[in-house]
Amino acid sequence: MTTPEEHDGLEVLDDHLCWQLLRSHVIGRFAANRPGRSPLVVPVNYVVGADLEIAIRSGPGSKLDLASHDLVALQVDEIDAAHHVGWSVVVDGAARVEPEDEQHPPVDTWAPGAKPYVIRIRPSEISGRRIRLHTPDTDDRGYR
Repeated sequence: MTTPEEHDGLEVLDDHLCWQLLRSHVIGRFAANRPGRSPLVVPVNYVVGADLEIAIRSGPGSKLDLASHDLVALQVDEIDAAHHVGWSVVVDGAARVEPEDEQHPPVDTWAPGAKPYVIRIRPSEISGRRIRLHTPDTDDRGYR
């Protein structure tokens, strides 16, 4: 496990804090390589399971096709533009696609339509960074 450290005003977050931040949110950006094109990056609802796998519900389409064949990433952040503070966590890992079942944590999805599949990401790496200001307002909002 890594420990927090500062680099040019950015705090490098340890693994434990990265997982804590991931669990505090439900929306992130799923990214996968598209051969010969720019990467696919789309917003998704997700949940972190007890086994530290990340689950994303999906219907048929590009996201599902790419997750079946490649390494993927999930990026989650929180930005406070008014105070110039925020954090970002990126999880890289191998994905597998399964039919949705009742044995894993449910993933609530905001997008309409059938989502009969679950993309499961088994993390191989997690990293996070935080920009913070030390003020009573930002310290109370989790940017410490």
